[in-house]
Amino acid sequence: MRPVLPRAAGSAATGRLDRCPPLFGTDPVRLGRHEPAVGRSRAGNIPIMDHQQGPRQGRPTTPDEPVAGLRFGLLGPLTVHDGTGTALPVSSPKVRALLAMLLLEPGRVVSRDRLTGALWGEHPPATAPTSLNNHVVQLRRLLGPGSPARLRTAAPGYLLQVGPGELDSAAFTELLDVARAARRAGDWQTVSSRCAEALRLWRGTPLTDLPSLAEEALPHVQQLQELRLQALEWQFDAELELGRPHGVIPELNRLTAEHPLREAFHRQLMIALHRTDQRAEALASYQRLRRTLVEELGIEPGPRVRAAHQEILRAEQQAAEAQEDAELPAVAAGAGLPRDVAGFTGRYEELERLLAACRTDRPDGSVRILALDGMPGVGKSALAVHAAHRLAADFPDGQIFLPLHAHTPCTPAVEPADALAALLLTVGVAPQQIPPDLDARANLWRSRLAGRRVLLLLDDASGSEQVRPLLPGSPGCLVLVTSRRRLPALGDAVPMTLGVLPPDEAAELFTATAQRPDLAPDQPAVVEVVRLCGYLPLAIHLTAARLRHRRAWSVADLVPDLEAAAGRLAALRAEDVSVAAAFDLSYRDLTPAQRRLFRRLGLNPGDHFDARAAAALDGTDVATARRLLEELEDHHLVDEPVRGRYRMHDLIREHSRALGTMDDPSVRHAAVGRLLDSYLATVIEAGRRLAVRRHRWVPAQRIPGAELPTEEAATAWLRAERGNLRAAIEYAAAHGHPDHAIRLPAALHDFLRTQGHWNQARALHRIALETARTNGDRFGQAEALTHLGTFQRLTGEHEAGAEHLRLALELFRQLDDPSGQAAARVQLGAMERTFGCNTRARDHFAEALSLARGAADAPGEAEALSQLGILGRITGEYPEATTHTTRALLLFRELGNRTGQTAALSELSLIQQLTGDVPAAEESLHQALELCRARDDRPGEAYALASLGSLQHLTGRYQAAEATHRQAMSLYRGLGNRIGEANGLMALGAVRLVIGQYQSAEQDLLQASAMYHELDEARGRMNTMAYLGVLRLATGRPAAAVENLRAALALYRGQGDRLGESRVLAYLGDALLALGQYPGAEEHLRAALALCRERGDRGGEAEVRNILGRLLNATGRPDAAHQEFTAALDGARAAGSPLEQVRALTGLGRNVLRTGRHAEGTGQLQDALELARHLGVPEAAELGELLAGLPSRAAAGY
Repeated sequence: MRPVLPRAAGSAATGRLDRCPPLFGTDPVRLGRHEPAVGRSRAGNIPIMDHQQGPRQGRPTTPDEPVAGLRFGLLGPLTVHDGTGTALPVSSPKVRALLAMLLLEPGRVVSRDRLTGALWGEHPPATAPTSLNNHVVQLRRLLGPGSPARLRTAAPGYLLQVGPGELDSAAFTELLDVARAARRAGDWQTVSSRCAEALRLWRGTPLTDLPSLAEEALPHVQQLQELRLQALEWQFDAELELGRPHGVIPELNRLTAEHPLREAFHRQLMIALHRTDQRAEALASYQRLRRTLVEELGIEPGPRVRAAHQEILRAEQQAAEAQEDAELPAVAAGAGLPRDVAGFTGRYEELERLLAACRTDRPDGSVRILALDGMPGVGKSALAVHAAHRLAADFPDGQIFLPLHAHTPCTPAVEPADALAALLLTVGVAPQQIPPDLDARANLWRSRLAGRRVLLLLDDASGSEQVRPLLPGSPGCLVLVTSRRRLPALGDAVPMTLGVLPPDEAAELFTATAQRPDLAPDQPAVVEVVRLCGYLPLAIHLTAARLRHRRAWSVADLVPDLEAAAGRLAALRAEDVSVAAAFDLSYRDLTPAQRRLFRRLGLNPGDHFDARAAAALDGTDVATARRLLEELEDHHLVDEPVRGRYRMHDLIREHSRALGTMDDPSVRHAAVGRLLDSYLATVIEAGRRLAVRRHRWVPAQRIPGAELPTEEAATAWLRAERGNLRAAIEYAAAHGHPDHAIRLPAALHDFLRTQGHWNQARALHRIALETARTNGDRFGQAEALTHLGTFQRLTGEHEAGAEHLRLALELFRQLDDPSGQAAARVQLGAMERTFGCNTRARDHFAEALSLARGAADAPGEAEALSQLGILGRITGEYPEATTHTTRALLLFRELGNRTGQTAALSELSLIQQLTGDVPAAEESLHQALELCRARDDRPGEAYALASLGSLQHLTGRYQAAEATHRQAMSLYRGLGNRIGEANGLMALGAVRLVIGQYQSAEQDLLQASAMYHELDEARGRMNTMAYLGVLRLATGRPAAAVENLRAALALYRGQGDRLGESRVLAYLGDALLALGQYPGAEEHLRAALALCRERGDRGGEAEVRNILGRLLNATGRPDAAHQEFTAALDGARAAGSPLEQVRALTGLGRNVLRTGRHAEGTGQLQDALELARHLGVPEAAELGELLAGLPSRAAAGY
């Protein structure tokens, strides 16, 4: 006779080796999360710090003073000279780099972390701290006597004191300060001499001999180089003012070639050429600059260059006319459009929409107006000019371009009256005929355009009030307006907001502008560069132009500068055109309140924010913050992608952070402190709504949390803010907010756990633990250790998790905190259960229950009861398991803890399956799934699905069981719960085993076994060992099966796991039966039957009786076998196990046929066949063959 086929394995929730999937008492899902929340946070025993006081400033002092006379040089290769002028050799590259880093910030502390990063990069060796100390010692020796006073140790790093005149870069800036004051006073002789003296200090590019510091020193070097160019500009201005134009021309010719986009040098060269009677060369210089700007950046020369150009054109013979028109505005309206942007790329969808809107006549025949708005640098003017060229043929009476200079450096926005004067001049009105007042000019303008088809492009408008008087009245006209602000008051205008470019169009723009044949838009380096440019057209133009003029560079060479958060804006510039300057002009337009909020928003650690977060940062109320945010949105400095939730473009956020440095550090510290207070208060309120934990502390309510009236609102807020809260915790730990770095992770613990964000939770609890240790917060340490250990248990870091939990328990003992001890013991018990140490697990759970009850800690009591229920189910103590789990469920319901209810219901279903109460098990699971799906509780759903797969397996719905286990396993994999995933594989293997898919079953079981070994999960290892024994039995290898099963039996007995013991005893009996070792088989089967009856395991008892019946038949005791098969059939029906019914009916039919009652026996076999076919199990084929051959077998006396 063949061995009986196994019933499939355990659900990811329990893992029992019985007819339903959770075989052998595995308890994966509990390890997988869903026991009720533990470790309730009590971090609020510590008062929130006063955020009105930032970190203390200052440095240590010493009575010694450094020896004077050293000279340091940064304006070129690094140099050091002593008082006699003798160069001091600095041969060590690391010491040179250390000295340079300290000289870049003289008199200021440079942290050890920054110095380590500069000297060794992102991955310093373990010896870096010691090596840094050694390099400091070497540098002090080099600096000579008094060096300890000159090079001081000052937390958190070192400070190099430099005296007056000792550092060339400091002397350079001091000379420029003198020149600046003289320039304001009109003392051009002093300007010239001081600038010349400052420029003589330069020996080359700063720090060219230290390429290892290129990234770290980049902002300092760029600032110095910019100051040098400014010194040159001031010197040339002084020379021109002093009437010495001849001497500056050669140098200006060289500089304009080196800096083709720096307008100041071109303007000065034009003036110098003009004043030396080289008018043609001056005009040619202007044309070269204009062509370069238009082709590379899509912009016209600035107002000062244009003014110089006009001066040259008028020349001396037009001086009188210029004097006559002096009262007219210094603004020019072009009778024609600027040159179209060469190779215009991208904006395909926006361009088509814009053209369609412009070509659609208004129903009332009024003038067509289209207002194009967007953030600085987004390409509004380029798109408008390109569209205007496309539309030019539709407006034969002319196209007029008028820059309104809302955001032009050093130029005020054009007043409407001045703009109208410029427009009237353009259409041929003589200066003397232009009326003096605004209304008269507007009427004359409209009358001049009456009946004409004119396109008017008003570029860079400050607002609707500037534009409205300029609008024509003729229906044949079209007005295109560009502005950084939305223009809702321009009522008839069709609005169109430009965002940043899509990634593919951004890459196309970059490659088109760079004009490099080796580039393609889909190259990874190009994709990365445009991402770092924030897909902002101006940033892309500047970066691509930079590459175009540096043929030795590859596109990958651009990435490091752009990746440096502190240097990205500095890298996005070309001469005097920069992204930062564009942003500055928008910032200039803001009111003081708007500016303050804009700077505060840069302090936000997260990626987005709501009005409450903005209010906390700004120290104002939510209504005011919401109004200010709407105003900033009108300026395109913030965006509202989702109702009520705002964000800033990456580059604008960097600019905001840079501007924020103008505020006092204590003010910034307090602003972030208010935000953290608001976050903490809201997280606590959310926890109350979710009813997951009981908070025994209440934070100071200086900053109230958000109002969360329902559980759904609380969950939605936590999900929306999860990334911001993570960033806030990281910021708090790094910037002097230790209380928040400790408390926020504790308050978030249960949310992160029930939502499955386990890897993030581990990282945050590590931050909390390190912060608590650094600040001597013993309670914070205990809480963080408990939480960290919990997640390490869930994610398979068992040894580290157990150690952390033991430390937590000891700390809670020292603090005399019974609730904390209970929480730690619950997790230690679960860890011991994972290791297979059920006795120690039970001790921990029982002590946790006693501690929680003594402290009147109802959540802790519910958690301990829940864990005792799990352990009782695993060890086969079903009455106790039912009692504990039912009590836990009632407590969770009283507490309103739906997470705990879901877990308890799923666990109760597993116990009910084991005790044969299938209807009750189905009802428990129905309630559990309804609870977790209503709350989008993925860990809870995974647990419930694993239990459902177990129930489907038990009741013979194998195809459904397989699908359900796959669904649960997918959820566990997404949660990062590897134990749950391994349990799912084991359960799949069990299903495939029972339906005869042995090869697939073996693959699943071996893969699960490997995962259990990797995770050091004892119960899973035992269960897969037993399953593999059953597989070998089912595939005709009983001897190998016995070896597996005996090893598993020893482990189960060693752990007191009576459920696993009973199952393995039954399978050992089956294997020994197949080997013909009948006495040993019967001994094992009788022992298994006693264990099943002792626990009330009806399904397990039916399985054992079926095997025992076959043994009795084999040993010539058919009557006793018949009794066993009859009892097995009754038990299988009571337990709802159709597979055991098939086996019992098969045994009964065979026995009845032996007695000659062919009709009765055939009927029983046919019933078994019908049920087997319904189940899809291998027994169906064997029963079919048996029934087909019955006549001959009956004749043979079967």
